Order: sequence, then C-alpha cells, then structure tokens
Amino acid sequence: MKLLDAQKRFYKGNLHTHTTRSDGRKSPEDVMALYAANGYDFLALTDHWKVGSEAKYENMLVLPGVEYDFTFDTQVLHLVSLFRRAEDAQGIERGMPHTEVIRRVNACGGVPVAAHPAWSLNTPDFLKSLTDVHLAEIYNTVSGEPFNAPRADSSGILDVTCANGKPFYFVASDDSHFYQGEHCVSYIMLQADELTVPAILDALRAGRFYASQGPRIYELEVTDDAMIVRHSPAARCTFLSNAYWVGNRCRINSEETETVYRFSRGENYFSAGSDRFVRCVLTDENGRRAFTSPYVIPQW
Repeated sequence: MKLLDAQKRFYKGNLHTHTTRSDGRKSPEDVMALYAANGYDFLALTDHWKVGSEAKYENMLVLPGVEYDFTFDTQVLHLVSLFRRAEDAQGIERGMPHTEVIRRVNACGGVPVAAHPAWSLNTPDFLKSLTDVHLAEIYNTVSGEPFNAPRADSSGILDVTCANGKPFYFVASDDSHFYQGEHCVSYIMLQADELTVPAILDALRAGRFYASQGPRIYELEVTDDAMIVRHSPAARCTFLSNAYWVGNRCRINSEETETVYRFSRGENYFSAGSDRFVRCVLTDENGRRAFTSPYVIPQW
C-alpha cells in the first residue's frame, strides 16, 4: 500500500504563522509575499482568535485559519484550526471549553491541529483526551532557540502518546512571529487532487503528507512486514517505533535513495513486543530533517 505516491504531485505549505492582526511583526500582505517568494503553494495565516479569509497571492493559496489558545494549571493547548470558509468559524468565542471548540471545528468540516505539544508542556494523557484532534506539530520552528526554550521538537511526547494508543498525523510549521530566521524553515509536503481549500483539507484529514525542513520523500510504501521509503540522499534514515531497541534501526544512507525497514516481531529482549507503529526520520548533511507520520501496523 502506498501512503505517498511518487506519481502524484506534492504541494508545499505552512499551516501556522502570525501577522500584525495578532502578535506577529509583519503585515498579512508582507507574510504572504515572503512565503510566495520562497516557493510555497499554500499558507495559513493563523492569528490568535482572528480568522483569516481564503485568498490567492500570486500562485499561492491562502487557507482560512486561526489559532485558539486555552490555559490549564500545568499546560496550555494551542489549537490551529483550518476552515473551508472563514464564516464557518462564526460562533466560536473566547471562554468556550476547548472540547466545544474542537467539536465546532470538526462539525463544519474544519481541521484542528494540536500546536507545539512540547512547548505547551502537554502530557500524554492530555493529548490522548483530544480524541477528535488527529494532527499535531512534530516540529514548530519558533518554539526553539533563540526564540524560546529548546522545545521545538515534540517527537518524544508524540511517540509516548502513540505508544499509549493515540497516534497523530505529523505536521511541521514555522509559527512565525518575529521573521528573524524562523520563517520558511518547517513545512509539509502534501498530495492533494488539486490546489483548493477543500482538497487540501481532505488530504490533511487523510494524512496524505509528510513534514520536512528540506529532505524529500518521494514515496512511502508499506507491506505486511516492512516500510519502504524512497527519498532524496540523506546522511541518516532512522526508524522509530514503540520498541525500545531494534537493531539496524538507524541507517547511514548518504548515497542511497530507497531504505527498507522490516517490522520487529518481538525477537529482541528490549523490544517490548512487536512494533505497533513505525515512522521514519530522514536527516540531511546539514541536520535538516523530514518526518513521516506514524504508521499503525494493522494487527494493532
């Protein structure tokens, strides 16, 4: 089964960024111009509690989006939400419980995304409670140094959450505020039938994308016993799962463009049984990475 197909077109997009409409330092027009100039096919302007409308900037599609934020005793939830139309967000207001906001976003055909779980100090139990949120940011550029404490990478918390029964599809986003080097770094490559808002939202719900900072994944295939990744040359190709230790999990791949990982069947003492899920991370010679979403092996 091909999760990503080399015969289908990829579109490049960023789903999370800010403008002067909330706490960003560039105007919406300047932000759109910046991303369009860097080859993006689509962009979402997701200012806090202010929904942007669908637009076109040159050849780039701008999705209706917003970021809702909620504060709890020991963590926060920032919920990037993408809509078919800006009007679909009418009636969502500050003070509503996060569960009601999530319900409303889904009810109108929108797509909610759990932003920067590591920065938000989210726990696995909290993330598991987000039963109707299916996307999360594995990497959020502005959540790292020099803009924040080093919590840009949410891989660890999302792996623990997946191992405990709640997989997410993984996106990478800039969450640009300052435009001092955090912009145009982290993005998704998405396979949609066409460059329209409904087609992009459908592809997001189906998980037809991968997250990246540069390395390319051309095709992702799974069989009954393996994951096969066809990709750009990479310094490393690493496979992660619920198993604590699996031999030959990290490959040095500088010239290879196809890497195969055979699922562990619990033959290793430290493996905690068979692989229940598997995901792949490509790392290039400059340390930039690409991330697949976890593939949940069917018997689990």
